[in-house]
Amino acid sequence: MRLGVDIGGTFTDLALSGEDGAVRSWKVPSTPPEFARAVFDGVDVIAEDLGTDRRGLLGSLEEFVHGTTVTTNVVLTRSGERVGILTTRGFGDLYDLARQYRGSEQDPALVTHPVPLVPRADIEEVFERVDFRGQVVLAIDVDGMRASVRRLLKKGIRSFAVCFLWSFRNPEHEVLARQVILEEEPDAFVSVSNEACPLIGEYERLSTTAITAYAGPAIHRYAGRLEQELRDAGFDGTLLLMKSDGGLGTIESAVKAAGHTVYSGPVAGVMGARAVGAELSEPNLITFDMGGTSTDVGLIHEGQVRTTSLQFLDRQALATPMVEVTTVGAGGGSIGWIGPSGALRVGPQSAAADPGPACYGRGGDLPTVTDAHLVLGLIDPDYFLGGSMSLDTDAAERVLAELGWALGLGTQEAAVGMFRLANSVMADAIRLRTVFAGLDPAHFTLVSFGGAGGLHAACVAQELGVQRVLVPRLASVFSAAGLITTDIVYTFARSTSQAFEPGSGISADDLGALNDAFCELDAEVTIALDAHGLPAERRELVHEVGLCYRRQILDFDVEVPRQKLGELELERALRFFDERYAAIYGMGAAAPENGYDMKAYRVTGIGRIPRRQAPPAQPADSSDPPPAGSRLALGAPDATALEQLAVHRGDDLVPGARLQGAAIVEYDDTTLLVPRGWSAEVDPFRNLILSRS
Repeated sequence: MRLGVDIGGTFTDLALSGEDGAVRSWKVPSTPPEFARAVFDGVDVIAEDLGTDRRGLLGSLEEFVHGTTVTTNVVLTRSGERVGILTTRGFGDLYDLARQYRGSEQDPALVTHPVPLVPRADIEEVFERVDFRGQVVLAIDVDGMRASVRRLLKKGIRSFAVCFLWSFRNPEHEVLARQVILEEEPDAFVSVSNEACPLIGEYERLSTTAITAYAGPAIHRYAGRLEQELRDAGFDGTLLLMKSDGGLGTIESAVKAAGHTVYSGPVAGVMGARAVGAELSEPNLITFDMGGTSTDVGLIHEGQVRTTSLQFLDRQALATPMVEVTTVGAGGGSIGWIGPSGALRVGPQSAAADPGPACYGRGGDLPTVTDAHLVLGLIDPDYFLGGSMSLDTDAAERVLAELGWALGLGTQEAAVGMFRLANSVMADAIRLRTVFAGLDPAHFTLVSFGGAGGLHAACVAQELGVQRVLVPRLASVFSAAGLITTDIVYTFARSTSQAFEPGSGISADDLGALNDAFCELDAEVTIALDAHGLPAERRELVHEVGLCYRRQILDFDVEVPRQKLGELELERALRFFDERYAAIYGMGAAAPENGYDMKAYRVTGIGRIPRRQAPPAQPADSSDPPPAGSRLALGAPDATALEQLAVHRGDDLVPGARLQGAAIVEYDDTTLLVPRGWSAEVDPFRNLILSRS
């Protein structure tokens, strides 16, 4: 059995795959700041339901798979370790210079700058220099470096980030720096850039290394304490953490590269969607994860998850392989407000869980999307969270009346405006992932999950021209369920600067260097997979090269065969790059006559996890289930008035059940809107499929 645990700010979700392949789920309240306590609360609830105790349940688990938000929270709340940076002489200001970003939600004309995690006073410059070929130009001044380390230690610093220029070509000086630091302070935490981010781009490499040193100790403490408590309670299986690249890894690998765990939660949902898509033969999916504060959007094209090598967390650059996820500030708790132009805006500010929306009755006095849901009849005030929480309709109407008065609108009109605007914000996030990449969203199925996603999914799909929406059976705990469908993955990459001129062929020296590089990365990946004891038949290695046209910056990763590369195999990779470039930017955009630059090569090692799949259910004879009731609600995204809608209980809908919109489907932990012009059907796996008529 595998247990997946995803900790959120309000609830901790747990999903257990049994020996028969069936998956069951549970939700328990989170317990900040001691989040691990909720893990054991959930384990106790599961054990009671299964007729055993904590030790009996944990002892029966083969794997405990965890999605962590530690890195994200540490960076966002600025609660990490005080870090000292060692960098090359003359580059001490690099981290402060960073990159500039233009525009913000409040003022699009504002030029903003990321606030560094490490102040300039805690950055020490070291005499050393390696050139772009990896040759030592200036030997490292060991005595001077030791003095720098001692100055930082006197300040109370015990976590270090080491990033020397061109160290990814020759890590000799960074290896020596780590040795000196540990000689001076054996308990220090040391992150070196040739391990955290061995890629070109000195600022991105330094930022990634700094994040690792900043958040790594917190992950080490949290994961180490959790593992020890699990062991003491009878768990003798494998503890795995979800990584941003869409795979699972050990605690040691997560601590060594803390940046790999930043998008652990949202990525688990994307990987779960890929598993559901494979089960249903749906290769093209847009993932739509709408929670209380934000909405996360990912993309699966032709069965492959779209990835990137550069993301930002609170404007801190992270240059690590990760699943491409776009996050926008539109969730159930997003606040409606009036912008500088006098127009209605929604988010990114959020009421969060405390005080929460006004309708929660906990002191919130600003209108949120959830308040709009209540005013529009989309949620039942007496059946929120299955009836375990009552909502205050009067409070929701009061704050929306105030917003409407300021806009010259009525209460219901203001609620409709917030609902539509939230749909548009989320639709724009999906366009960014699809249209801007040369893909038509109409050719995809929208996969909706998260607590608030079901009320907006079909409306967003309609705005994009998407004809089909898939709501998984475990939509509200889908990230936890995604954890137990994920394989073990390790990705190792290196920068390069090989050029291929048009018509000149590919030299034997270039091919030899490329094959040697892949052999080195294969060895690193193999060592990482060996730690899991995976047999050869469950391993897969994927080779890729990052290509762009000469002196351009728009690069893509192209897969190449694993066997020794010859001129023919590399020529095929170049032709594939041309085709993909033309597909995204237009037929006339490809420029093979300019030649190519190879910027990076990478090897991804995948350890397949065997799974049992629960058999699908047989469709029922009855396909038109009677509703459990009805209420006045908004029946379509373009509607202006409420209408009487049928209300169905989701748990009463059996496979084969079909219903016509406009209708509402209520589960204990989420609610779905089937708009007018849409129909819904329960498939054999109890997923709800919405189709536009």
